[in-house]
Amino acid sequence: MIITSLQLNNYRCYDALQFKPHKNLNILIGDNGQGKTSILEAIHVLGLSKSHKFSKDEDLIQVGASHANIQAEIDFQGKHTLMNMVISKTGKKAKYNKIEMSKLSDYIGILNLVMFSPEDIDLIKGSPRERRRFLDIDLGQLSKPYMLNLQHYRRLLKERNDVLKGLATKQKYDEVTLDIITDQLIHYAEKIIRTREGFLKQLQEKVQKIVPKLTGDAENINIEYVPSIKTNLKEMYEKKKRLDILLQSTQQGPHRDEVNFLYQNQPMKSFASQGQMRTLVIALKLAVFELIKETKKRLPIILLDDVFSELDKHRQKKILEVFNNTAQVFITTTHIDHINIDTSSSYQTIEIETGKIKGVNHHG
Repeated sequence: MIITSLQLNNYRCYDALQFKPHKNLNILIGDNGQGKTSILEAIHVLGLSKSHKFSKDEDLIQVGASHANIQAEIDFQGKHTLMNMVISKTGKKAKYNKIEMSKLSDYIGILNLVMFSPEDIDLIKGSPRERRRFLDIDLGQLSKPYMLNLQHYRRLLKERNDVLKGLATKQKYDEVTLDIITDQLIHYAEKIIRTREGFLKQLQEKVQKIVPKLTGDAENINIEYVPSIKTNLKEMYEKKKRLDILLQSTQQGPHRDEVNFLYQNQPMKSFASQGQMRTLVIALKLAVFELIKETKKRLPIILLDDVFSELDKHRQKKILEVFNNTAQVFITTTHIDHINIDTSSSYQTIEIETGKIKGVNHHG
């Protein structure tokens, strides 16, 4: 899987941008605030329909424009396809080979990618929302059934909360309606929980093999899924019904679940060093890379946003060795001196300045 051409229009700081990426390694160089990250973010939006940050759709559109456009030609093992994402203030439209997709769930997962960014540390240090988002983004591109179940769950969750508000204010609805929606919600909640448990078990197995390669030590790191309902879902929803009505929202379910990262059987956010946290995050992303490779039988696009400056040469080399000049990689950096490119036989540097490409150089 290789992006052979990328085009942006009215996206963030870019009026118009078009370039042909190198099939292996692309290094985007420029000072901070020049638009390097926006290129990686655009690829992320193109593949997964959302930014890697908690950004609103309208934030992606250039100031003064009505919409933003991201388009790329993709080589899927010799088969050339066209992907297009149009973002407006009223929503997003995705096209695959010029045909508009009626549902984003049919589009997400066509272009697989793994992104490494400075914000990834929030997977450990941040709120549970960050960890659920990690689950949903990566499971969504690995499993279409998971994405569909999640969409159904979110729709039913909104309906249930609307009913709870109506019951609390005694304006409309009755408890029979609440029970019917709750039963439907539970159906999808159970599927989501089982899929998340299986996914994290696979990640755990891979992380335990990857971490020693990065550090040289067999560190005791564990991943623990903590569902907000640990017993029978139907019983718990019934038990919490009065509280849900009082608070006018659903207090338990997959939208409130948590993931714990443990170091030496202690919460990592409290007991691990910054370096150990960073190592785990990298191991998690490399594990996702391996899962996509095994599940989809193809290599995802790799996006490395300003992360190599914080890593020593050994860890840089180990990460690039995983991709082994086969996966297409995009790296942003302020200086190429930060990058250990010893493992790359050929690569391309792209100089970015104030939303424009100032120069492209091929090496090797």
